[in-house]
Amino acid sequence: MKSITFLVFFLGLILVSSTFTTQGFADVISPRQQMNLDFTSEQVICSEGLVKIIKKSNGNASCVKPATAEKLSQNGWANPLTEKKLDEIKMIKSKKGQPAGTINEIATVKQSTKIIKGTTTAGISGYSYIFEACAASKTVRSPEIFVTSDSETKHVKLAEMLKANSCYPSSVIIKAADPNSISATLLNKGGISEKISSLENQITDLKERITAAKQKIPKSGDQNPETLSDIVSLKKELKSLQDQLRRYLMVLYLPTSARATELDIPKSITGKPLDGMIVNLISVTESVGKPESSNPDFKRYDVVFEACAGNDPVRLPVITIVSDSTSTTVKLIDKIIPNSCQVGVAKINALDSNSIAPKISTNSGISDDVTKLETKIDQLQKDISDLRKLLTQLTSKKLDSAGEEKVTEIALNIAELRVELLETRAKLHALLLLV
Repeated sequence: MKSITFLVFFLGLILVSSTFTTQGFADVISPRQQMNLDFTSEQVICSEGLVKIIKKSNGNASCVKPATAEKLSQNGWANPLTEKKLDEIKMIKSKKGQPAGTINEIATVKQSTKIIKGTTTAGISGYSYIFEACAASKTVRSPEIFVTSDSETKHVKLAEMLKANSCYPSSVIIKAADPNSISATLLNKGGISEKISSLENQITDLKERITAAKQKIPKSGDQNPETLSDIVSLKKELKSLQDQLRRYLMVLYLPTSARATELDIPKSITGKPLDGMIVNLISVTESVGKPESSNPDFKRYDVVFEACAGNDPVRLPVITIVSDSTSTTVKLIDKIIPNSCQVGVAKINALDSNSIAPKISTNSGISDDVTKLETKIDQLQKDISDLRKLLTQLTSKKLDSAGEEKVTEIALNIAELRVELLETRAKLHALLLLV
C-alpha cells in the first residue's frame, strides 16, 4: 500500500511539475534533449526556477520544482540533496520570479486561404498574431513566449535577444475560433541571461589577464617558468568557462519544436590543416613541474610558439604541439587577423627537447566551418530584420485584403527563418564545443 501511495504521489508531482514547467519557465531544452547531445548529468542545465536532481537508480538528471526535488530526495527516488543544493532551493523559493519583460499586441490578421490551405477545421481559422516583445531592465538572451488561444497553444523562441529597456516586433501563426482569445506572455525570468552575462564577463577578464601575461614573454632568451605556468593555468580555467558558456548557448538556442537528435550537430572534427596559416617555434624550456608519467626519462617542457595568418583571417586557430613521446592540441584565444600573429604556450612531455615542434592541427579546418556558420547567421539576422521592418510598416496602417495577404506571407517567412537561425546558432556553439 505504501508503494502504491508513493507511486500515485510521484505521478502527481510529475504532472504538476510538467504543467508548471511548460507554462511558467523558459530558456533551455529539457534534460533528456541535453543528454541526447552527449551532455553528462553534471553538465545538464536547468531552466530558471527549476532544480537539478539525479535519479538514484540510473544517474540521469531531471529538472523539477524545488518542492518536488525535496520530496523525491526524501523518498529515495533521487540522490540526497547536498548543502549547496539545499541553499540553491532556498534561494529559488525566496525569489518572486517575475517575467523579464512584456508582450504587447500590435495586430491580429486572419490568414489568407490563398497562402494557407487545409490547416484549419470548421469554425477555426489561422491568424498572424503580430506583437512587440519588450525587455524590462535586463537583457533577455533567447526570448521565449507562450501564445494561447481558444484553439491552440504555442511556445516560440524568438530569433534575437531583447536588449534591456527595448522592444522589437515579431509574429506567430496560431489557430483560433475567436481572434480576441489570442494572447501572449514572455516566459523568461532573466536568470539564464544573467548567468550567461556573468560567464562572458569572467571570460573577458581571463582573456585580458592572459594577454597581459603573454606580453611579458620575451621573443628570445630565457623564459620565466612561473609566467608560462600561470598562462597555462589561466587557459585551462578559460577553456572550462568557455565550455560552460557554449553549453548554455547551445541548449538556449535550440528551437522548442526541434529534436536535438535530428539536428545535424557534429560529433567529431576531421579535416585538412588550414591553408594560408604558418606556425613557428619561439622557445622550449624545461618546466619546473615534473611530467605526469611513470617513465623516469621523460621531462616536462614549456613551449612558446606563434601562429600567423596569411591574407585571410583565422577564426579559430588550433595548433598541435608534438614531441618524441606525445602530442597536445592548443586552441588560441582569439581569431588571428590577416597578416598577423598570435603567441601561444603549452606544456608537453619529451625525451629530447629537440623533438618538440608545433604544427597546424587537422582540426584547424574547423575555422572555415565556423566562419561559414557565422556568415549564415549574419545573413539570417539581416533577412529577419528586413521582414520585421516591413511588417511594422504594413501594420502601422489599415490593411486591405492585399495587405493582409502580405502580412500572412511575411509572418510565415519570419517563422521559417527564425527556426533556421536558432538551429544554426546551436550548431555553431556545438562545433566550438568540440575543440
